[in-house]
Amino acid sequence: MSIINVKYSYDELRRFIEEKIRSLRNELEFYESLLKMLERFGRVPERGEDRKFKEEVLALKDDEGNIVMTVTITPSRIKVVPLIKIDAEHELIKSYLTRFLDEKKSSSISRVSKYDIKLANGYVSEILIEGNFNEYFIIELEAALTYIINTISRS
Repeated sequence: MSIINVKYSYDELRRFIEEKIRSLRNELEFYESLLKMLERFGRVPERGEDRKFKEEVLALKDDEGNIVMTVTITPSRIKVVPLIKIDAEHELIKSYLTRFLDEKKSSSISRVSKYDIKLANGYVSEILIEGNFNEYFIIELEAALTYIINTISRS
């Protein structure tokens, strides 16, 4: 039996630990956002459950409590308006948000028929999403947007 002796430098260990802490902070923020949403709804919606509303407006806040985004929800359309500058080229917009919405296009439960990320001077001015939405999708979207807001506001 041989024992592998691996040596790491101080800098390598420090970078590894710092990256792990960053990763865990992001994960913690995600779960805190989910908890806030559960508390707002007072229960866990069933997958596929339809929302019973005509129009609802959500005000999303950053970690400091400032309203930084509004989300207007109707049964077939969602309009997201950032109140802060969000660079259209930011990786969370180009990959995370677009991948999230593309995955929902192929979902059988909550279908996104199309979406459009509108720009003004290189910044996101509006996100329009059309489709058939249920409460579960709204919670997922709110969590994704909250994650984006909190991550961008720190950078």
